[in-house]
Amino acid sequence: MIYRILQNRANSLACAWAINSLAYSIVYPFLPIYLHSERGYPMATVGLIFPLMGGSIIVSPLLAGYLTDRIGRQFMMQFGQTARAAMFLLLAGMAFFHAPFWLFAAALTVNAGIGTFFQIGSDAFLSDISTPAERPRIFSRIRIGTNIGWALGPMLGAFLMKAPFWMLFILTAALCLFGAWYTGKCCSVRRGAPSAPVSRAVPGNFTVRRLFTDSRLTGTLGCSFILFLLTSQLYSVMSVYATGVVGLSSNALGLIYSLNGAAIIVFQMPMTRLLEHFRLSFPARLVFGTALYTAGYFSLGFAHNAWMMAASVFIITLGEAAVMPSLYSGVSSLAPSGGTGRYMASLELTRGVGYAAGPYFGAMLFQAYSPQPLLLWGLLSLFGCGAAAGYLLLASRFSARRKVREVTLKCNRD
Repeated sequence: MIYRILQNRANSLACAWAINSLAYSIVYPFLPIYLHSERGYPMATVGLIFPLMGGSIIVSPLLAGYLTDRIGRQFMMQFGQTARAAMFLLLAGMAFFHAPFWLFAAALTVNAGIGTFFQIGSDAFLSDISTPAERPRIFSRIRIGTNIGWALGPMLGAFLMKAPFWMLFILTAALCLFGAWYTGKCCSVRRGAPSAPVSRAVPGNFTVRRLFTDSRLTGTLGCSFILFLLTSQLYSVMSVYATGVVGLSSNALGLIYSLNGAAIIVFQMPMTRLLEHFRLSFPARLVFGTALYTAGYFSLGFAHNAWMMAASVFIITLGEAAVMPSLYSGVSSLAPSGGTGRYMASLELTRGVGYAAGPYFGAMLFQAYSPQPLLLWGLLSLFGCGAAAGYLLLASRFSARRKVREVTLKCNRD
């Protein structure tokens, strides 16, 4: 029974994501500690790494999406993990020989960009092996797998922090290689299978111009960008607000973030089934999830202790469970033949820009209004209100187009 479950392509893909996120999260949270505490670099210098990595994550999806459509999905998933393993082995050598900071910064920037190859290849592969109705559940499984990896990784990394840091890089590289092997073994379909995915390049008349002329895609991406400006505050402004304004300890804040990951694991599938029960279109699901996001962030203005902040984060997590699978499955359903990789890449690009710009806006508002928490979180929540209004407009357009198609089909039958 266990073997059959693992051989299920959707579950296998979720396991591949768990391995991938476990590998990355073992070392990622402890990089600033290593570079600052062990190597002695100032935090202002260490902080330069993160915008460099963010810029790489913004740019690389364009290349990853193109290669995914031209070369193939499974190859990109395996190449992304294998190349990342090579980069982690290089970083292990740098740590062992105490390489200068600029070499670390360059290697980590390249490594961050390579990571998008697996992600976009996986998103396109998932679109190939599933119908639009099945995708929200499969994306939900992947989110559960990802959060399991992110929950286990920091615990394992903290346990191994007494060992030389280069050993963490080697362990991470080994996990990436295992993930590449697992992807090749389990995330594929035998030749001749009835629902074989398009694992090679997909023929089609897709052109890049389609990305800019598809009003449904550009509308979805525009609304999503506004939403990402809000959701990026969870690990930026909220952490500073929790410790500096509310007065929580680092341990209490860590437990609240753990609640976010645990709630996704527990509530992701029930939320997906709830949305399926009401048969909402994907823009309508986004409206519902964005409303939860907005309510959760606004409620932080009333949070004066750890319990109240935990309740706010729980509401935010429910919004995340509603929005993210719906958003990814919706964008994949909009993609034409030969363009799935680049459609998914456009969403990753939008997310990267939103997560790069959001903390800046949040920091400016925090600096101006931190003594007035209700005003601070109220202003930030306006991003959610704007995104919800945009998604609502998209939902009405989707509904109007659906009615036109139904009337046209009925007239043709008559």
